[in-house]
Amino acid sequence: MQGRGWVMSKKTRMSGNEAVANAIRQINPDVVAAFPITPSTEIPQYISKFKADGLITTEFVAVESEHSAMSACIGASAAGTRAMTATSSAGMALMYEMLYIAASDRLPIVMAAVNRTLTGPININTEHSDSMGARDSGWIQVYSENTQEAYDNMLMAHRIAEHPDVMLPVMVCQDGFITSHAVENVLLEEDEAVKAFVGEYDPPHHLLDPKESVGVGPYSVLPYVMEMKVAQAEAM
Repeated sequence: MQGRGWVMSKKTRMSGNEAVANAIRQINPDVVAAFPITPSTEIPQYISKFKADGLITTEFVAVESEHSAMSACIGASAAGTRAMTATSSAGMALMYEMLYIAASDRLPIVMAAVNRTLTGPININTEHSDSMGARDSGWIQVYSENTQEAYDNMLMAHRIAEHPDVMLPVMVCQDGFITSHAVENVLLEEDEAVKAFVGEYDPPHHLLDPKESVGVGPYSVLPYVMEMKVAQAEAM
């Protein structure tokens, strides 16, 4: 056992994917919507097992594509819930349209992005063309050098995304296979300490508030688009 901040931490060994999945378990988000793609497939697999074992109350949505995964997260987040997903490579590319929508609607979705090259030629090796292709989408990107950083960054992501001055989605990136599948020593925080640190998500405006009518993603003419882009850049 080793002290790190507010409580004692547990020293163990696990892969980057398992560490991120355990961070998600500890956060216990309202919704996780995901579609499998190497090398991030293990993350939704772990979440599905946590759900089956009764370790989380998360609504796990097994969708038909990554485009649908981000669409489901957007709907869930706009409705006032904490939403998460995971993807890689061509899966993220299929999400690109929806990434811009999530950011422009200022929805604090968190994504576990396990970096893998995009097709051309096809391979499953590690490089950052997937997330780099989305660098101007309005998502905050946090890159993890090792398993410990992947875990710690995931714990911080909601605090960053949901801050009133930010309200932007965050992707926590790690290298496919090099980090995602390699087993390393890692310090895990106590479950209750994580819950206390991350806190509850209680957005001031959302679609299901019976006391307030809210529109999400309305059509905007050019002057308002520019105002929105400036506000988004300031939040970034």
